[in-house]
Amino acid sequence: MLHVNRQRLVDIEILITIITSIGILSYFFYAVYFLNQVSIYIENGILENTQVIVLIISMLVFFFSVFNPKREDKLILIFFSFLCFSFILREVDVETLDIPNTLKIIGHGMYRNIMIITGFIIISTYAIYHNKHLCYTKLYIFLVSINGILIMMAGILLYLGDFFEHYNSITHHVFLEEICELSGYILLLLSALLFLKNKLSLTDSIEKSTKKL
Repeated sequence: MLHVNRQRLVDIEILITIITSIGILSYFFYAVYFLNQVSIYIENGILENTQVIVLIISMLVFFFSVFNPKREDKLILIFFSFLCFSFILREVDVETLDIPNTLKIIGHGMYRNIMIITGFIIISTYAIYHNKHLCYTKLYIFLVSINGILIMMAGILLYLGDFFEHYNSITHHVFLEEICELSGYILLLLSALLFLKNKLSLTDSIEKSTKKL
């Protein structure tokens, strides 16, 4: 009963996220294209701040899902939690915040890049040396899951955002860049919420494959 109630709660969270996201995206489009409120997509404006909020929530959802002792996909959750963290550092101008200078140095420029690269190297190295075959199997299971599809779609939107950033001939091209990024981050959040509902189980996948044979 508790498991069923938890599933329903996650379904409600996903529905609220979708409805809220549609409303926010619609508002941004209306404000920019009909009211010409270009201040929405200025540096550190409401659009960028919304991106950071979505990323923080996504990072926390991915991260706290790791503490479920029955999960077999903890490394994937850690990877995407750290990915969200790297996106947050990318979106936030740490050097402008009222924080200790040490944190400003670590979270900005070369030291930020070194920290992010080091983190991904550690995660990847552990995955490969822990069990290379098992790692590839879990990766395949992830890629064909709804979570993987959502994250691949998020990647496409982030690529589109980078495209619009450099396409100056399009009106409000910076807005389109930021809105694509926000949409990608929302898909990351939806994927994180789905991880709460459905764990990627290697055992279940092997059993299903055996039954088909």
